[in-house]
Amino acid sequence: MRREIWLMSWREFQEAAEETDIVILPVGVLEAHGPHLPLGTDFIVPQHLAELLASKLNALIAPAVPYGVVHSLLGYPGSISIGKDTLKNLIKDLIKGLASNGLDKVIILNGHGSRDHLDAISEACKETWKEDGVKSVVVNWWIYGEELSKEMFGSVGGHAGTEETAAIIAIDKSLVREEEELSDQVYYTVRGLDPVPAPGSILIYDKEDRAYIPDAETSRKFVQELVSRMAEELKKIIKGWDIQEIGI
Repeated sequence: MRREIWLMSWREFQEAAEETDIVILPVGVLEAHGPHLPLGTDFIVPQHLAELLASKLNALIAPAVPYGVVHSLLGYPGSISIGKDTLKNLIKDLIKGLASNGLDKVIILNGHGSRDHLDAISEACKETWKEDGVKSVVVNWWIYGEELSKEMFGSVGGHAGTEETAAIIAIDKSLVREEEELSDQVYYTVRGLDPVPAPGSILIYDKEDRAYIPDAETSRKFVQELVSRMAEELKKIIKGWDIQEIGI
């Protein structure tokens, strides 16, 4: 069954939307991710995770939103930002549009962690619930995957570190520039210091973490296990929503 709604005809979409009310909306940004990862990492990964999750949840997949709020990485070429209110209104309108087509359970699979970016998405979800009764859940995949990353790699790695590098390797190893030296791009953040722009395109938030390129086999296993765990948690949320609707 095709699940990418942009590849369907309107009749195919109509039929698919009669079989489910769940849709996954990948969201990311365009910004620097070290010297070794693509600028689109933050939406490439959510798009791939959505493709793996969709059949497990009987969900459709909306086109990815490739732009969001970027601050600290704007010092690097290729990083592009939109305003917080612009993102909030965009996500809000997309949720409303999906709901008007019968997809009123929305899973936002987010790949970017700027505070304003996260707040914009959260506000959009809360407002569409209050105004239209649309149920949604935001999945910040890298936060959800921290524990698993530590289990499998001994490191999370922060922005453009271990976790994100493993995810891109699992998607397409050729997208990772393994010949690049990472150390001169690493900035270990320090509490109490807030440089703008960031003095490194790899940001590590924990002194115990490191930035390195993991092997392909472990990277694939990481993504497979991540999706498996994520699917089980999302099934619990969807089941709870369904019970609410029956109760109503």
